[in-house]
Amino acid sequence: MTIYSYSRLKCYEQCPRKYKFQYIDKIKIEARENVELFLGKRVHETLKKLYRDLQYQKENTLGELLDYLHYMWSKNWNDSIVIVKKKYCQEDYQNTASKYITDYYHRCKPFNHGRTIALDERIFINLNGSNGYKMIGYIDRLVKNDDSCYEIHDYKTSSRFPFGNKIYNEKQLALYSIGVKERYYDVKDIDLIWHYLKFNKEIKSSWTDEEIKKLKYNITRLIDSIETTKVFPVYHSKLCYWCRFKDICG
Repeated sequence: MTIYSYSRLKCYEQCPRKYKFQYIDKIKIEARENVELFLGKRVHETLKKLYRDLQYQKENTLGELLDYLHYMWSKNWNDSIVIVKKKYCQEDYQNTASKYITDYYHRCKPFNHGRTIALDERIFINLNGSNGYKMIGYIDRLVKNDDSCYEIHDYKTSSRFPFGNKIYNEKQLALYSIGVKERYYDVKDIDLIWHYLKFNKEIKSSWTDEEIKKLKYNITRLIDSIETTKVFPVYHSKLCYWCRFKDICG
């Protein structure tokens, strides 16, 4: 059976037709990178450098991190990157990325909360105790505290802040927690922590064993549905505008 990722499952839920084009037909359409995605990559790289260097007892200054961000920005920027919001330019987005790093640095310094044990870590998730339902994911940062409480950190550069209970129903990090419990024998509790960098805010949640059990059931049923479906309808939404298959979608 296919090894699924959270993004693959989310693609199917958002639009089965897009899922078919991307994962079954594997239609090759050149996708131009948008500036929001580019910004997210550069911010993630910079935060990874921060914590990777701390593992070697080097604490970067804010200036050093910003220099690294600007270097990676210039190194990777090219004219094919799409800026949809024409009232903003590349420099505006670069300044935005700098603001995210600056706010995070001041809020989290001196970076001594827990011990970082993994960065951009690949994790495998076994949903039912057999070889039938497996997933893979990548954790931005995994932290262990002295009391064997682990933390899964995820950096968000989204321009939207989740309201109400939306974040507490977010499944991605909860799925990753299954893989963490399988890998590390001493796990007592796992906290899920989202850093919404645009808003300089941190949201924390945790899932009970019963909630995780229900999540496993729901995801295995979703995988069953994907594996057996014969019809892949179009789900029209505002996401269609961003879809790279929009020109061939009937």
